[in-house]
Amino acid sequence: MKLFTLFALLASTLVCQAKMKVATLNPLLADLARQVGGAHVEVIDLMGVNGDPHTFQPSPSRLAKAKGAKIYLASGKDLEPSLNKLKSILAGKATVVEVGRNIPSITISGDSSVYVCCPRHSVGALDPHWWQSVENWRRAASIVEKEFSKVDPANAASYKAHSNNYRKELSGLKSWGKKQIASIPRSQRNLATAHAAFGYFCKEFGFKSIPIQGLNKEQSASPQYVQEAIAIIRDNKVKAIFPENGANTKSLQTISKATGAKIADHLYADSANSIIGMFQHNITTIVNNLK
Repeated sequence: MKLFTLFALLASTLVCQAKMKVATLNPLLADLARQVGGAHVEVIDLMGVNGDPHTFQPSPSRLAKAKGAKIYLASGKDLEPSLNKLKSILAGKATVVEVGRNIPSITISGDSSVYVCCPRHSVGALDPHWWQSVENWRRAASIVEKEFSKVDPANAASYKAHSNNYRKELSGLKSWGKKQIASIPRSQRNLATAHAAFGYFCKEFGFKSIPIQGLNKEQSASPQYVQEAIAIIRDNKVKAIFPENGANTKSLQTISKATGAKIADHLYADSANSIIGMFQHNITTIVNNLK
């Protein structure tokens, strides 16, 4: 009996040692890595769910936890300020994958039908928030599957199977979301949020975006911009304004008082523990406040 227990412990140790270590620069990518990698990967999320990917800089102690990682997953699209430095540190030691690099981008333009008031303040800016599209996550699953298979070809079949299953699950999520959103009158599909993080979501699900601030939480709304937002919210008869998890709501409260639009429950914009959980929460919250 003791000999059997010893063999079991040794087998368990070998399985743990065989796992491919993967580090990510935000928790949504950590969730994706676990979905695609399954039991074959050990995932280290460097940022954590309460971090801001626009400003996050991994500390030496966090990087020490990721020591030995074969792959680092980043969002890309010029989002992470520390990415070039990280690439330099890891050169020849690990593969750094910018998951969003080959995912189609939205560029804010003055005649965009997705943005209502933001274009005049951010014309030409690249929107890095590609993760706010379910379809983009389906693309991301395929990208990560291919990268995992390159580094760990012995488990390529498993990564492909997990990716295919997850892509199907995401397709179901998108269908569910569209059915939920169908209950909102088209005239009410205006999504007023603190910053311009939901352009991809609005394009995919048929909303117009009314961002009060810029592309990240660090940008504050000028008094002139607030007055413009008030006029647009009144003109569009917007019912609710959505703060983001952890964001300052001062500008939103000012606009709410001036327009009568209520402050709704928060949305997850930049980070969450679960991709599917994020969309389920955001869609449910939007539908409950706009239908």
